[in-house]
Amino acid sequence: MSRAAAALLSAIALAIPSAHGQAVISAHSGMVNYVEGSVQIEGQPVKIDGAIFPEVKTGQTLATKAGHAEVLLTPGVFLRLDNNTTFRMVSNKLTDTQVEILSGSALVEVDELLKDNRVAVKMGDSDTLLLKTGLYHFNADAGQVRTFEGKAQVSAAANSTELKGGRTLLVGSSLTPDKFNKNKSKGELYAWSQQRGAALVQANIATARSQNSRSLGSSIWAWNSYYGMYTFLPGSGRMYSPFGLAWYSPATVWIVYQPAIDTGYQAASSGPSWQGSAPSSTVSVAPSSNASTGVVGASSGSSSAAVAASAGASRGR
Repeated sequence: MSRAAAALLSAIALAIPSAHGQAVISAHSGMVNYVEGSVQIEGQPVKIDGAIFPEVKTGQTLATKAGHAEVLLTPGVFLRLDNNTTFRMVSNKLTDTQVEILSGSALVEVDELLKDNRVAVKMGDSDTLLLKTGLYHFNADAGQVRTFEGKAQVSAAANSTELKGGRTLLVGSSLTPDKFNKNKSKGELYAWSQQRGAALVQANIATARSQNSRSLGSSIWAWNSYYGMYTFLPGSGRMYSPFGLAWYSPATVWIVYQPAIDTGYQAASSGPSWQGSAPSSTVSVAPSSNASTGVVGASSGSSSAAVAASAGASRGR
């Protein structure tokens, strides 16, 4: 997605109420943030009801049938599963998060790797340690790892190699990286993940604008009741996802462009403006004490109605 499109999403997000964000601390990875279609944890159907979200605990498996799932790992890291995909939570510690892709296809979006956090992906006899922000694809059926962006260390038996952006390898081979065409490799899971990212950044802007603290101490997963989902909230600054979408902290969200609204009053017709973080009301923030405890389209017409429809459609059941 282009940054121009990202800017349009930012403008849409500014049209919604901004007092629905609340930070929530979590001590581990594995919360299921969104599901679509048939998804099960240990053979039991996954349902997201209100603000109650299931978790994939250590040793448990989550499987999609005709559906998709989005699982939150360490703050800023998303695991997204394609149809007919199963993964096991090997370790849910923020300091040592390990997931194993047992079958199917998965994308890991890494927008931030906090200093004390570690994320690794097992697949077959291989282990892939994610070293930098980026986008990583794992195909268990083909035994293939691809790095769209970023850098990872792939190990199997006595072999180990570095896998940079635009490189792929087969884990059953000698771990020899080869180039791949990124544009031709963007399948249905990539497109779905991009759509999820677009919904999440709208929630990010609304949540960042609602906070009464400009410093969180560390990045967190923040609950937004308007959108009915958790979103990523950076502790400071601004950063971009591999899809070109911007994440804002409470201290930087003021730079998001908000078109002026013509109220009929002459003084209001001076044109668009840059808005600060000034919500109608605020909620308290529970910042993380350190990184290791981490925290856990709309069509034309009425902006509010369009966004509400988009938010309702994007919430998993």
